[in-house]
Amino acid sequence: MVQPANLLFRIYLRTIHSLAFYPTLISLGFLLAGLLNIAIEYQPWLMALKAHLDIGLVRNADNARLILGTLVGGVMSLMVFSFSMVMVVLNNASAALSPRVVPGLISSKGHQKTLGFYLGTIVYALLLITTIEQGNSERVPSLGVLVTLGLGIACLGLFVDFIRSISLSIQVEHILNNLYVTTLEKLDSNTRKLLECQDSPSWPADEGWATVDARRSGYFKELNTSALNELLVDNDLRMVVLIHRGFFVMAGHPLFKLDREVDEALSEQLRDCFDFFVEQYASSHYVFGCKHISEIAVKALSPGINDPGTAITAIDMLAVLFSKRMELPDLDVSPLPDGPPRLFFFELSLDQLLQLIFGPLRTYGSCDPQVLTSLLQAFKNLLYQQPRAHHQADLVRHARSVVETAAVHIRNRRDREEINGMIERFNQAAPLSPPALKPLKIEND
Repeated sequence: MVQPANLLFRIYLRTIHSLAFYPTLISLGFLLAGLLNIAIEYQPWLMALKAHLDIGLVRNADNARLILGTLVGGVMSLMVFSFSMVMVVLNNASAALSPRVVPGLISSKGHQKTLGFYLGTIVYALLLITTIEQGNSERVPSLGVLVTLGLGIACLGLFVDFIRSISLSIQVEHILNNLYVTTLEKLDSNTRKLLECQDSPSWPADEGWATVDARRSGYFKELNTSALNELLVDNDLRMVVLIHRGFFVMAGHPLFKLDREVDEALSEQLRDCFDFFVEQYASSHYVFGCKHISEIAVKALSPGINDPGTAITAIDMLAVLFSKRMELPDLDVSPLPDGPPRLFFFELSLDQLLQLIFGPLRTYGSCDPQVLTSLLQAFKNLLYQQPRAHHQADLVRHARSVVETAAVHIRNRRDREEINGMIERFNQAAPLSPPALKPLKIEND
């Protein structure tokens, strides 16, 4: 049975990422403002005030109707054009970047607020038109017309800002930077969350714990941690989630473990806290942000795009994000304010994350010496972050994969010399004996 708290949690997640979220809220606000305007428009105190103010106030019903009708038509044209521009941007982003970035662009709050302001202005003006009585000069909503004129001018300013924002939205550098900033914020929030724990968290000894399987299939993306923690505290349980964010779960796959056996009713309540959906939002988890950046880079390396510069920029950004990831343990927790955490999440190890994010770049950029050199440069820079021993071993392992790829696909002498120069600098950053990487062989002329 679906719990009301989890149902509201799912509705909330889908609502905040919907294109209609802010337009609906703003339109409702303008609707209430229009009703308030109608309620006070013909109050005696306001009528007396308007009698002494002539600047900007319309006294004629036909003029008021003409002004409001013109504003409605003009703002509606702006709104239709703006929606069309949004669709063009989404289509271009899907074709030139990655389909996975489209949900993030749709949930852009700036575009939603602009469209909501347009729609709210139309609703406000239409409400005022319904109050105008033909031939009755005493019932002219002159204050409302003045306010609507101001809203129309504001719409023109927002339209200019919208065009500027749209022009930025189709630039790959802007999208990459937004993904980078969002992912970095998620990593920083994970760091702060772990600092809130009383002790440094570690994966509990879960051997012998009761395993609970999934009952439905889908991509695991979110978890209602507040409701889940409440259930764990009330029943004195501890839980470890066995899958990472973005993992495709089949019915019957182990979903989580509990430190003791529970009845089926409680198991179903715990399962209900898991949310499965297809979209990936960088604001949900840092892995999604890293995947989006990687997919944009892979798309840039395709023959149809042929933009290695974007791929190199993405690699540099990912190197910074991985440096933040190395500061975190290979698990996540949901801290409690008055005790040790009871909920533990499985996180991808650095080795798995490097394979997931850098693996496709190494494959699709295998014939581009600049891309391979940038990958080695990223691994070298990460070695200078003083990683833990097992992280250093992971970095060396993936750097060797890049060198092996270069040995197969890079045949040009000058390109091999460039890669060997980077290999030498990498070995200086990882002072191992024998050297971590062997240089590529260069045949004599």
